[in-house]
Amino acid sequence: MPSTPACILVVDDEPELKRLIERRLKPQIETGEFQFLFTTNGMDALDVLRSNPHISVILTDLNMPGMDGWALLEQLPKIDPLLKAVVVSAYGDIQNIRTAMNRGAFDFLTKPINFQDLIVTIRKTIDIVTNSRLQKQQLETAVENLQYLALYDKLTGLPNQNHVLECIRSAVDHQLDFALFYLALDRFKVIRYGYGKTLAEKFLIQEVERIKSCLQPGDILARIWKDEFVLFLPNIKSENIALEKANQLHQAFKLFLPERRITASGNTSIGIALSSLFYEQAEDFLRAADTAMHYARMQSNKNCTVFFNPEMQVAVLNRLQLESDLELGLENQEFQVYYQPIYNLTNQNLVGFEALVRWQHPSRGLIPPSDFIPLAEETGLIIPLGEWVLRESCRQFSYWKKEFPDQFPLSLSVNLSGLQILKSDFSGLIDEIIESNILEGFSLKLEITESILMENPEAVTEYMNQLKSRKIQLSIDDFGTGYSCLSYLQSLPLDTLKIDRSFIMNINCNPKSLDIIKTLITLAHSLNLDVVAEGVETEEQINILNDLGCEYGQGYYFSPPINVNSVTQLFQKNKSI
Repeated sequence: MPSTPACILVVDDEPELKRLIERRLKPQIETGEFQFLFTTNGMDALDVLRSNPHISVILTDLNMPGMDGWALLEQLPKIDPLLKAVVVSAYGDIQNIRTAMNRGAFDFLTKPINFQDLIVTIRKTIDIVTNSRLQKQQLETAVENLQYLALYDKLTGLPNQNHVLECIRSAVDHQLDFALFYLALDRFKVIRYGYGKTLAEKFLIQEVERIKSCLQPGDILARIWKDEFVLFLPNIKSENIALEKANQLHQAFKLFLPERRITASGNTSIGIALSSLFYEQAEDFLRAADTAMHYARMQSNKNCTVFFNPEMQVAVLNRLQLESDLELGLENQEFQVYYQPIYNLTNQNLVGFEALVRWQHPSRGLIPPSDFIPLAEETGLIIPLGEWVLRESCRQFSYWKKEFPDQFPLSLSVNLSGLQILKSDFSGLIDEIIESNILEGFSLKLEITESILMENPEAVTEYMNQLKSRKIQLSIDDFGTGYSCLSYLQSLPLDTLKIDRSFIMNINCNPKSLDIIKTLITLAHSLNLDVVAEGVETEEQINILNDLGCEYGQGYYFSPPINVNSVTQLFQKNKSI
């Protein structure tokens, strides 16, 4: 039985009917299945219906004083279209039945009443009304959800783009001052690709709460896209005030993943469009702020804030096109691996190669890594790109080892991004590549930049120990350009330290560079690391590096990065000597 009695309104001017119903349906009333209300005419019935929306069934006579049953049937849809009326009348001829049904009656029972039939009819009618009302409620809930989703973001509960556009339109229509911030979490995609959707979304929600702590009454924070937000700030017309707010937001955007003992730099790009642009359309303000945000992302300095100006449009469009081309380039296999030889500086014998990716764009030609690697990092495409470089270079290296066994052992150095290293299945990928290419672990040397080491020290150290257990060599790349803690370096399972080319290029004319290199080499040797100098271009540089005890070097003095055919020719040339 239902927990709440079904409410039934009886409309009949016969006093005896009330007594009969209460006596014959007493079990149903006492158990709480039915609850009856009684009235004697149609007008009173309408008053009861208006004050009691829970009535499910009406039992009505036809001939009554005042408003009769015929008129009542016609009024019921105005009160509740789902309400059902059962006519109970002594006038049960076919004409009356048809007329009653045409005016909206759900069923027709004749007097004298068969109470067993009445109970069945009431139950049947209640079931239909209950189901109809439930379906209506579900439909209304669905419509409310759709209306909510039209204006709000499901994950964060924040307003979405449609909502913030309405705010802008209102401000423009009333000529009010405002600032529109377009914010992007520059490292959110890295976290999402590296650690998965669930963890990334959890911390995105936490980050939203931090941003909310910066808001004032009347400020509107909206989520536009996965890692992009818009902040509508009313009553701001000064660039200085807007910039002060942006600096506050930069501090709020700090991504921290304590569960995985991993941190990610909370770099944030903010584009600002002020109401002083005097656009007429809300979409133009949003587009301007978005353009400024993308322009901020293109800058070398992190946590950048940029105010929109129309000249940015071309540069941003070019970058967006490059991002689209990058994804297509991966699908269309437009990338190539080039190999730069590494030599022993003492005897100038070949000791290995560094694998370097190059992009042969179908219309723009060969695009340098400095133009697309940062973009690949930002978008997360560095994961599939890096995996392809690792697989392809190991495959090719294995082939050369079979073709020219007398020129081995040589090492293959491959650069890794922080996102690759921190990917949960990276160690398994390394095992698969080494096994499928029949490479000993010590043939492979993985290069990790100093910045990655310092950004995620505990997690990276853990992964490095896993790799070291597989007899893979590890190198710290671009050393000297970051801020490594020497005590931390001492604990790392490293084999090689690579000195950045920026120090090598001035070694013969800048005493400061010479002192730095001397210090770096001394440090490396104290940690039992060998040293590779990058960017070696002259014999004078080689002589100085030899005097300082640097073991290895690479650069244009020996060879630029070369393609597969050129490496094969190099092996063939060395074989004939």
